[in-house]
Amino acid sequence: MQILNSLVPIFAVIGLGIVLRRKNFLTHDTTQGFNRFAYYFALPVFLFYKLGDAPTGAGNTELFLMTLLSASIVTLIAGWLVSGWVGTRFGSRGALIQACFRGNLAFMGLPLIIFTTYDLPIEQKTQLESAILLTIAPVVIFYNAASVAALAIYNEQTELNFSWKTVGINFVFNPLLIACVLGLAVQRIGWEMPTALVRTCEVLGASAFPLALLGIGSQLASISVSGHVGESLIASFIKCVFCPVIGWLVGRWLGLSGIDLQVILILCAVPTAVSSYVLVDQMKGDSALAASSVVIGTSVSLITLSILLAIPF
Repeated sequence: MQILNSLVPIFAVIGLGIVLRRKNFLTHDTTQGFNRFAYYFALPVFLFYKLGDAPTGAGNTELFLMTLLSASIVTLIAGWLVSGWVGTRFGSRGALIQACFRGNLAFMGLPLIIFTTYDLPIEQKTQLESAILLTIAPVVIFYNAASVAALAIYNEQTELNFSWKTVGINFVFNPLLIACVLGLAVQRIGWEMPTALVRTCEVLGASAFPLALLGIGSQLASISVSGHVGESLIASFIKCVFCPVIGWLVGRWLGLSGIDLQVILILCAVPTAVSSYVLVDQMKGDSALAASSVVIGTSVSLITLSILLAIPF
């Protein structure tokens, strides 16, 4: 039942986005608007009020962060090695490497974990969600830095025009990072947010996941996988299968078990983020390979996530 109750809502809304895009109910512009609103407003508001209202104590945040970062770094290295071993074209290697380690933590991982932990005691659920929120923010920063570096290294034109200063500014003003810092500040000083503010945040935050999932589906509907199936399957295997295996090894070594281990493995197993395609396109990389990896990775993740939810932890 957990598979149905957790996965079906996520992939059903993604599927609705695909249908709406193919029926021209959603357009490129409306999809972009959904994505921008979810990323710059709705999700940061969700992070802010959830962390601001969280109980004191970080739970297993440090263990979660060490596990997810370790798995991401290992899969990044694996992607780099595989890109040379299979003879991927030089200008396409950055896209392949990024597809191997950059997961859709915020818009697929978070709602899936919320559904998975829905029946837990409220105190345990709140503590677990807070630890996951604190884990995601720095990992997203790592994703962005590593992705930009890989795409710059394997694209001479981009590398010549590349500015770490601009990247650094973007990281400092990352809306997810800012939201987490403000939320933690509210939590630490013990400020009780006014009811009107909390309810406003709840309304805005509740829109983050449906809009983001509809946007994912809409973007998937416009992506072609022709010409890059083999490399995309390799990247999807590394991201959705190899990454959670590494996460399991590291997590068990650190002492994680039960629901704590399950939720961090979910974050390891989520597919390549749609935003990876946008970044590759902006940095003049192999956008066709990036797009193909997103579509195939999302399909593969349905299987791997189902297995993770079925395994008793």
